[in-house]
Amino acid sequence: MNNEMNSPERPNQAIFTVCADQAVVDAATAASFKVSGAHFTGEFRDYITSDKRPQFSAALKNAAACVALIDFDRDPELAIQTTERLNQIFLKKISIVGIGAQLDAGILLRAVRNGCTEFLTKPVDPNDLTASLNRFQAVMAVDPHAQSGIGRVIAFFGAKGGVGTTMLAVHLATHLVRQHGKKTLLIDHKQQLGHVALYLGLKDTQYHFDELLRNADRLDAELLNGFVVRHRSGLDVIASPEMSSGLHEPKSDQLEHVMDFLRREYDYVLIDSPAAQESKTSILDQCDEVYIVSTPDVAALRDLARLVENLSLSESATSKLHVVVNRSTATDSITSEQIEKAVRFPISIAVPNNYFELQRAINDGEPIPPQRRSEFNQAIARWAGSVVHGASGTKPPSARRGLFAFLR
Repeated sequence: MNNEMNSPERPNQAIFTVCADQAVVDAATAASFKVSGAHFTGEFRDYITSDKRPQFSAALKNAAACVALIDFDRDPELAIQTTERLNQIFLKKISIVGIGAQLDAGILLRAVRNGCTEFLTKPVDPNDLTASLNRFQAVMAVDPHAQSGIGRVIAFFGAKGGVGTTMLAVHLATHLVRQHGKKTLLIDHKQQLGHVALYLGLKDTQYHFDELLRNADRLDAELLNGFVVRHRSGLDVIASPEMSSGLHEPKSDQLEHVMDFLRREYDYVLIDSPAAQESKTSILDQCDEVYIVSTPDVAALRDLARLVENLSLSESATSKLHVVVNRSTATDSITSEQIEKAVRFPISIAVPNNYFELQRAINDGEPIPPQRRSEFNQAIARWAGSVVHGASGTKPPSARRGLFAFLR
């Protein structure tokens, strides 16, 4: 990126140009001073395609929202490819404004289909551009996810084994399908013997996610269909392998390419992730939200504190992170306030203990139906609602006071 200006590490709105002439760059710079929280982060002098992707600055990658001004005059075909590629990279947080002296109706239609949200003719009036930036900022303020129909990726990690991470991922996924009608994919990314298919009563699962990554270069709807197994609820599943074939280390763009494709196929992609640290970094980069699951006991909370501390070293990871306390009861010896103080991070969601009914569900190979009345189902329903509507998570029930010195 050329001519990058000084800007905060995480601007509210990062503005940049692609293949624009100096007049457009000047208009973008002038408009950025008129919009609160907006910063002009620089210009790209070449179009951005799948074959030619530049380095993006930290300010641009970490921005709450981005606005790209793409000049269509130099090469309309490459400008359309750039529109599509930027939507894949920045997903819901980007608005793309096409710029041109004269734009053909056919080009305009194709650009809109590939994600262009607005067009301005040359010479660009800074006031028109300022109005456009304000409109996008208003949309993002009302609903941060409303800008695009591209799906969201949600990862689940357990603070340690046995805290119920897979069971929560399965039930949240089925609620998204049954209660909200969302097209949802649940990926079991365990290296071997994951439990997603077992909990759903699915058999004859031949392919797994690492194998999909190996075939990233030829991924299309037909190939994906061969990997997916459908549960009777309508939930799509990619299961874990029955035997270990060795964990696949994706090439630089494999995981990004696969997740870009899955976002366009599904409303939600949920990943039941392995606990291995080497898997966390690449998955975290591709996720919109990350749920760390713990139970209110000494061993799990100690590991939770270490994990949250490690993930919080990255500002981009911290903004995605949510702590979930599973099997919470009103008689827990460690209160929610003590947990939050110990891990130095707020609890987003608490799920009440429902051990015996969940154990029956595992044995039957069928999740608890959303319509069954229970505190557990009510908590999962609120959680699903918060995912879909962006509401804040539920808080754990109050519990009697206890000690937390074990985490000091």
